[in-house]
Amino acid sequence: MVRSKLMWTGLLVASLLSVTMTWRVSNNRTVTTAIPASANPDTIRQLLQDQPLFIKLNPVVTGLSLAPTASERYEDEWLQTPAKAGTRTPPIQTYLLSQAITVMPGAGGWGQKHIHFETWLRDTPTGVKTRADAPFGVSVASHWAVEPTALLSDSQGPQEWRLTVQRRITCVWWMMPFVAYTYDEVHASVIRDLIELAS
Repeated sequence: MVRSKLMWTGLLVASLLSVTMTWRVSNNRTVTTAIPASANPDTIRQLLQDQPLFIKLNPVVTGLSLAPTASERYEDEWLQTPAKAGTRTPPIQTYLLSQAITVMPGAGGWGQKHIHFETWLRDTPTGVKTRADAPFGVSVASHWAVEPTALLSDSQGPQEWRLTVQRRITCVWWMMPFVAYTYDEVHASVIRDLIELAS
């Protein structure tokens, strides 16, 4: 009798865990923006790697401070990056962010939620990788890279460049539309500002 109750309890717990596990979904997206001839691609890469400035370009960030980086962060698969030949791999920097997220448009300050969380940034040869675990189980990651549009430049004309942003969002399914929309709007704003600053 006790044994069957334990078995049924175990099955119930396992089924409940399997239901809650499927509630988290991921969304991946890559956005490529042509860098106009008036903007310097090296300047955009330098702006990406000026991490405090890059973070401040985010219109929902209201504050940031540098924090120590935990050693286990170096095992994060997303933040792995190869070093250039003859150089060291760049360190992972940890920042504490404050953000104001609009949850009720048109309600002014009453419609905003203020959140605080850690974010991690690591320079790459072409830009920067970011990762953050925000409140409510939201995990976001992105790789910003300045790249040539063609692997072999045309000897007839100047090399054309693009800014590529690969992003990944993981959260509970019912928050995904809001999180993805907000994240994509923030990225579009940051891309515009980077190109403007590099022009």
